[in-house]
This record gives sequence, structure tokens and C-alpha cells, in this order.
Amino acid sequence: MPIRVLDGYTYPASGRRSWIVAGMRWAVDNGADIINMSLGGSFEAPSYLPALKYANDNGVVVVMSSGNSGRSQPGFPGRYATEYGICVGAVDRDRNDAFFSNKAGDNTMNYVTAPGVSIYSSIPGGGYAYYNGTSMAAPHVAGMAALLKSYDKSLTPSQIQNLISASAYNSDTSTSTNLENNSELDMIVSEDF
Repeated sequence: MPIRVLDGYTYPASGRRSWIVAGMRWAVDNGADIINMSLGGSFEAPSYLPALKYANDNGVVVVMSSGNSGRSQPGFPGRYATEYGICVGAVDRDRNDAFFSNKAGDNTMNYVTAPGVSIYSSIPGGGYAYYNGTSMAAPHVAGMAALLKSYDKSLTPSQIQNLISASAYNSDTSTSTNLENNSELDMIVSEDF
């Protein structure tokens, strides 16, 4: 369900945090399983936390882009992946961190990277173009979350976030030994998945 929370009349698009929070709550209330938030800002926004908790408490996974400022930690709301949701940075086709992609920082959080350089995408008004950004990377992870949820509707947001984060290339728990010994991650190595 597309939910417009930014004005779309300026570039880059802008909007109010209250619009974003209202959009998140509307998505939860109207049956979303996964929310992709290919947006963000550099200023702390405590109003996101209750909305992220609301989504989490209602079984909805929130995937947020980390931002494109090349900083050592994500922008907001991605920085709140320390508590809820999953934050996504960008890599190129060779798995090199994109120079613009905000990193995870020093705090432990659900953070992964996905393709975000030269991504072929549809554009307003028809047609296609290549774009860079963590906003291009986040939908890849939202798609993974949706596939997991479609495989097993009983998976909680925490389980989905752990499955994605712990199976990531640079995760502390992504070794085959850890995957085989962690019951929450058994689905990854099961033959039927």
C-alpha cells in the first residue's frame, strides 16, 4: 500500500515528522506486515519511537534507510533500530560500502547492507532510471522481510529482524556453527526454506 508522507513537490522531497508517524500508524491499522521507510533526516526525532513501538507491538516489521550523508551512524528514524526495526545501508555490486551510506555506528542495532548503487528503478511519470542511495537499498530488505512473513505468518518482528541481521555477511552470528546451534535461526538452514 503506497502511503504518501512527503510532499513530492520539492527535490529532495520534504515533509513533517507528524506526517511520517501518521503514515506508519495508518499502515499498521490497515493491515501492513512490513513498512519500508526510504526516508530520513539528521535530527533526532523522539516522536518516531512510539510509532515504531506501535508497529512492533502489532507484529509489523519496519525497515528504514540509514541515510546518505556518509556519516559514522544512521540518520533518523534508522538510528532507532537499536530498539525497533531494521536499518539498511548501501553497498555496490561488489559488496563495497557505498561512500555515501551512513554506517551502523558504535551502538548495537539491527543493521544490514543491501544493493544501493546504480539501482534500476521506475520513476514518476513513467520510465526507468538508475539511482543511488540507501532509499534504494531498504526495499531489498523489506522484500526479504515480506518473503519471510509470507513463509510463516507467525514470525514476530524480532524473529524476522534476527533472521535477516544474523544471517548477514558480516554478522557476529552468521557462521554456520552459530546458525546450526541457534534454534531461532534453524529456519535458515532447513531444507524446506
